[in-house]
Formats: sequence, C-alpha cells, structure tokens
Amino acid sequence: MDSTRRISWPVRVGLLAALALYGIILAAYLGAYAGGSDSSGYLNNARLAREGRMHLPQRTIEGLPPSSLPTFAYVPLGFLPVQENEMVPTYPIGLSLLVVGVSQVTGWDAAPAVTVWLHGMLGVVLMYALGRAFGFAPPASALGAVLLGASPLYLFCSLQAMSDTPALVWTALAIYFAWRSRERDAWAVAAGFAVAIAVLVRPANLLVLVPLALCLGGSWRRWLGLALGGLPGAVFLAAFNARLYGKIFTTGYGNVAGAFGWENVPLVLRNGAQWMPVLLTPALLLVLALPWCASQSTRRLVWVLTSWIAVFVGFYLFYFHTSEHWWYLRFFLPAFPPLILGMLWVGRAVLAARLERHARAALVLAVVFVVAWDGWWIERQGTLKIGRDERVYLQVSRWAQTHLPANAVIACLQASGAFLYYTDFTVLRYDTLKDRATLGRIERACAAAGRPIYATLFPFEMRDALERAMPGRWTQVGVTRQATFWRRDGAEPTPIEPITWREFVTARLGHTEVIAQVSSEWHDIKKSLFHRWIWNAQRGQIDLETWPLETGTIDLNFLLRGFAPTEVAITQDGTTLWHGPVDRELKPVTLRVPIHEGMGRLQFVSAAPGVPETPEPGARRLAFAIYDLKLSRPPP
Repeated sequence: MDSTRRISWPVRVGLLAALALYGIILAAYLGAYAGGSDSSGYLNNARLAREGRMHLPQRTIEGLPPSSLPTFAYVPLGFLPVQENEMVPTYPIGLSLLVVGVSQVTGWDAAPAVTVWLHGMLGVVLMYALGRAFGFAPPASALGAVLLGASPLYLFCSLQAMSDTPALVWTALAIYFAWRSRERDAWAVAAGFAVAIAVLVRPANLLVLVPLALCLGGSWRRWLGLALGGLPGAVFLAAFNARLYGKIFTTGYGNVAGAFGWENVPLVLRNGAQWMPVLLTPALLLVLALPWCASQSTRRLVWVLTSWIAVFVGFYLFYFHTSEHWWYLRFFLPAFPPLILGMLWVGRAVLAARLERHARAALVLAVVFVVAWDGWWIERQGTLKIGRDERVYLQVSRWAQTHLPANAVIACLQASGAFLYYTDFTVLRYDTLKDRATLGRIERACAAAGRPIYATLFPFEMRDALERAMPGRWTQVGVTRQATFWRRDGAEPTPIEPITWREFVTARLGHTEVIAQVSSEWHDIKKSLFHRWIWNAQRGQIDLETWPLETGTIDLNFLLRGFAPTEVAITQDGTTLWHGPVDRELKPVTLRVPIHEGMGRLQFVSAAPGVPETPEPGARRLAFAIYDLKLSRPPP
C-alpha cells in the first residue's frame, strides 16, 4: 500500500464519478430549511447577519409587553431575551456567517442548501485527502471516504441545516493543514484560519488544539503562523460575544455546566456501544488497538489520531444529550475522521502481510461491505427522509400564511423558530405559561386587540399545549403532514380529540410533490408483494397536499373493496364524487379531485358500520379498504 503511488487516469475518473454520484444523492435528499431549534436558529442568525444586526425586536401582543409575561413568552427557539423587548441569537455565528458568504455568490434563497451541500461534499473529499496525507494509498484513502460518506450519521447531519458536519469539516481541515505544515511552515497559517472557523461554528471545537499541537511540534514558526491565521477570528468572536452577551468568553448557551456530569458517562457509553459500530461498521473495534500499532517512525501520527479521538469523545462522554438517541452521537462527528483513519491504520497493520497479494480484492470487498451495511441501516433508520421531514416547517409556515388570519397569535414551541423566519406572525411559547392568570391576561389582551389565538403543534406537543398550558375549547382547523392547526374558541376546558394523520402515498408529478395522508380513523397501512392497502371501520378522511402549494386538480385511481357488502360514498366539501356498492371483489375507482391552495380533503363513509375482523374480543372493525392508491395529473 504505497502512499506515493500515482493514481491512474481510469481510477481518477472512477473516483470523480463516485463523488459526482454522491453529490447528486446529497442534492436530491437535502432539506436546508429553518426547522426546529437548531436549523431555524442558524438560518435566523444568518439573515440577521446579512442585514448587519443581531438584536431583534420581540413580536408582541398590543397592550401586553414582554415584562408582563414569562421571560421567554415571545421568544422563539434559538433566541435569548435581552433588554426590555429585544432578543439575540443563542447559537454560534460560524455556520450563519458561512451561509452569508455563500449567498454573495448564489443569492439568498439558495445559500443554505448550497452551504450544507458544500460541507457534505468537502467532508468526503477531505477524508480522502487526510488518508493520503497520513500515508495511505489511494484505494485505502477512498475506502476511508466511503466509510465517512456512507455513514448514516454523517448523511443525517449533511442533509439539514445543522452545524455538525461543518464542525467535522473545519476541525479536520485544521489538522490537515497542520500536518502539512511539517513540509512547509505557511500551512500553519491556514490551520489557524481553519481553527478560527471551527470555533466560530462550535466553541467546543477549540479542543482540536490538542492533536494540532502534536502536528506542529516545537517549531516556533508554525506556532506563529497558527496564531496569525487564527487571530482575526478570535478578535471577531470576542467582540461578538461582548456585544451580544456582555463578556468575551460568554456564549449564547450561557452556563451549560449542568448538562455535563459523571452520571452521564454510563448512559453515553451504552448509547455509543450500541450505535457507533452501526454508524462506522463493526470494524470500528479495530481502533482499540491503535495505540499499540505505532513504530518509531509513525509514533507522532498515531498519537495525533489517538489524541484527536480522545479529546472529542472524552469531552462529550460527559454531555447529557449525547446519551439520548443515536443521532445525538453527532457530537462525536469531529472524531469520525481519526476513528476511520485509526481503523484503516490497524487494519493495514494486521492484514497487510496476510493480504499483500490480494490487497486490491480485499479493498473492493471492504467497499462493497461498507456500502451494503450502511445502505441497510440508512433504509432502516429512514436517514434519507430527514431533509424532507425538515421541509414540513416551511409547509407549516406557508399553510398558516395561506389559511390563518394575518393578525393571529400562534401558540407553538417546536415551530416557533420557523414562524420567525418564514412569517410575520406573533408567536407565543405555550411552554412558558404556568398559571391560569397569565393565560387570562393573554386572552383579554388578544380580545381587546381583535387578535384570534391559534396553535400549531406536532403530535408530541398537543397534550402539553392544549390541556396543560392553555386549557380551553380548541377546534382543529387544519393539518399539514404531521402538524395540526387549532383555533381557540373559548376558555372553558373541553376534551381534546385530535385527528392525527399518516402518510399513505407520495408521488412526484413534474415539479410538484403530492402527499396523500389518511386520518386516524383508518387502520394500519398494509403491504404485500403486489398491493398496498388500508382498512376503515365506517368513515374516514384522506387529505391531498401539494408542494409547492397550488390550485388545480389531481386524479386518483384506486381499488375499493368491502369486508362485507355495503355502499360507500366519497365526498368533498359536501359534493359527492363517487357512490356505489362494494363487496369482496376489487372495484376500480377514478376520481378527479379539486385542489385549492395545496389542499384537498375527501370524506369516505360506509352505509353500514364495520364488522369484526375475527371472533376474538377487541378485533378491529372493518367496513371497506382502499388498495393501490395512485396519484396523477389530468391529461391536458
């Protein structure tokens, strides 16, 4: 595995083709939207930075200033209240500044997606470059790039507007430049610049100085270059922190000491032991032998990799959130490049003598295994859906703009940052409301100002918002994807019976995506080799939603079947679109459904209630089923 071997042109073409294919996949599934707390925070920050300001007035209800309500009542996720009625960003400014920089070339609308895409691509390219710089031959370096690029966690973080992939890229870039500075001192300046960007992206990335110091060694010229490269970023960060938070070493996160503790270590270790071999294949266990694979000539390199792993993994072992779910292991992402290089290093030391004659075949098999392994887990975890899931926040915002009064006050939490970014609505954080007196003041102020109260909620929020924080009479007025919209109609508490929705079929019709959602009255979606179907007890709804929102018509083709002979009526807004008898034979049905502003709702009703599926107690009641629903455009 000679690291100095030149790459033949067919291999270069193959590597470039693979990289281009990867770029197409990223572009196809990417969703860089202002979504939950993180993604909306970064994009709201970016827009403020583009406008040359970081203080933003809170959007308030007339006659109800922020001082009269709980501290965060008007403050969306990703912001902190300051002064009397302003707010400032919580999240670090680095990713937001990168978006602003890219926007100078691409324009504002495309900048978030292009920034995320560029970092996703750069991470894979950099993984290959690190392999070459650290002495691996092109095939082994390419395997390292595949291990990173195909990782479900790397993809998860590279398909949405998050700082985790940029954190990996800029820390790895700093190490790459620092290692190259052993050949030419000027590379240390570039390393300093990369460290500055890495810290602006995430302050904890300052940990990269430990392995970087091993790269630089004792050369004062390299250390001077590092300082010169990083000084502008350090000065900017100090001024930014002082301006927004009052002290140069204080960030928008405030005091996070409570999130770190020894009690978190066992939980993080359990989460890591379960998922890290999934995210980087079981070959990750090879890294455990890395410290014992150093020779006299390679000791520095091995210790660079070992310390690089140790500082990032060691730091986040104590962090509470790293223990929560597999995707929270994203805090370990800056350690993925040395983990991968460590796997390759140990693998080469163990297998080189045994597989010297079959090295090329072994590498091909390794690539096939990695792609198959990661592909299976990507499908299992639904990794490629995250970009589309992030788009729901834009859809929710557009639906509210289209269907709700412009002066509405929106009670929300998860979507609060998206509402700030995409709309002009006043948001009210329901999670800050702890007593009925505060809720009463809000209702009276809204009534005096003629402002209706609505709520936009995801399934996990409904009970907390509508029953605990803001009890009253709520009417569900809409749904888009998994988010529901509610109108407050009175203060007297009434039972909440939400109609929840599941995605049944999705179709791409030209540039429009159409989603058919089924309401909670429908039973589980079933699949076989030849069919896809869903049963209903007597009545239910199907919503059609287009993205982008549009007005027109959609053709529906499906098969209708009854559990027992009955009649089924399909209506829309009181107009009957189809009516007829059904039995156990599959009956073809074709409907042309009007769509208005991206929405169309169908009501399905059986003439008789469903009958038990089986004689056992508690069996489902079935009346009719829809098979193989297909969506299409009407012919011109």
